[in-house]
Amino acid sequence: MASITIPDGVTGIGDSAFEGCNGLTSVTIPDSVTGIGGGAFSGCSGLTSVTIGNGVTGIGNSAFYGCSGLTSVTIGNGVTGIGNSAFEGCSSLKNVTIPDSVTGIGDYAFHNCRGLTSVTIGNSVTGIGDHAFYKCSGLTSVTIGNGVTGIGNSAFYGCSGLTSVTIGNGVTGIGNSAFEGCSSLKNVTIPDSVTGIGDYAFHNCRGLTSVTIGNSVTGIGVWAFYRCSGLTSVTIPDSVTGIGTLAFGYCSNLASVTIGNGVTTIGGSAFNNCSSLTSVTIPDSVTGIGVWAFYGCSNLASVTIGKNVTSIAALAFEGCSSLTSVTFANPKGWSRSLRGDVYQSIPYQHLENASMAATFLRKTYCACDWRRTA
Repeated sequence: MASITIPDGVTGIGDSAFEGCNGLTSVTIPDSVTGIGGGAFSGCSGLTSVTIGNGVTGIGNSAFYGCSGLTSVTIGNGVTGIGNSAFEGCSSLKNVTIPDSVTGIGDYAFHNCRGLTSVTIGNSVTGIGDHAFYKCSGLTSVTIGNGVTGIGNSAFYGCSGLTSVTIGNGVTGIGNSAFEGCSSLKNVTIPDSVTGIGDYAFHNCRGLTSVTIGNSVTGIGVWAFYRCSGLTSVTIPDSVTGIGTLAFGYCSNLASVTIGNGVTTIGGSAFNNCSSLTSVTIPDSVTGIGVWAFYGCSNLASVTIGKNVTSIAALAFEGCSSLTSVTFANPKGWSRSLRGDVYQSIPYQHLENASMAATFLRKTYCACDWRRTA
């Protein structure tokens, strides 16, 4: 069986109908067909082209799973949903246009389609499923339409060839690991519609040189920009209330950071080993600085600590060997831990001296928890 044309009048293709037909090379599905069942063409490794008629409304889960020879697919204008793993493992597929009729792209839909170089996502798509384009390493650019509200967990994980992504103005959330390992990605603008950046969202995007964080983002997840070693500057808007653990850890070229006036907590190791950072102003909105928050920032020379900071965790400034000036907006009422719940007060006159305060934080009392009670 080399090719098959399904006759007009057929309304459905059942589950696993042509599963494992390795000799099948092309399929034309007429407009009379409304549904393609789960696994219908799964494992048809010789299949090179598919035309899906405009009558089809749904492509079932794993419908074309493992069709490793598939290079071309035309998705009809009647399709509203692309099922989970629908085209997973179609490693020779090069281009896909998802028509405006489609509202949802399922989990793993194009997972490991390594040959895929471009994808156009229609304006009616509201959600991109978890792992939808996972390890599509040949993908170079993506435009996410304004209809999309959520980008799933690991949606574009490991798309190492991706250099450009446009995130539509309807997206409210970027899932965990959504763009993790997109090592060629250079610039990202997160629109004002986004309220949250998930854990590991841009982890290990080593080529990322600039990121614009929209004014509605309230939280930056743990490890969100970890090891984005090309990043040189970042402005955290006033809408952000928390910076997660290791959010910017090992961003070794990060020389400038502006922390917005809405941030209340700086997580543990948030700026760990940002060795190019030279100065930091911690705004009055911040109440707590986590353990190892600025650990290993070896070129950090000056820090200003806002008046509402009441706790600085142990080792927050360990390894900041160049730190010579710390200005406390409120130097009174500080004490440092001795053991357990026992604290010893630090004379405020010492903390009014920027040089002495720096020595205390990076060396003398570095291993102590600090708290302010006055």
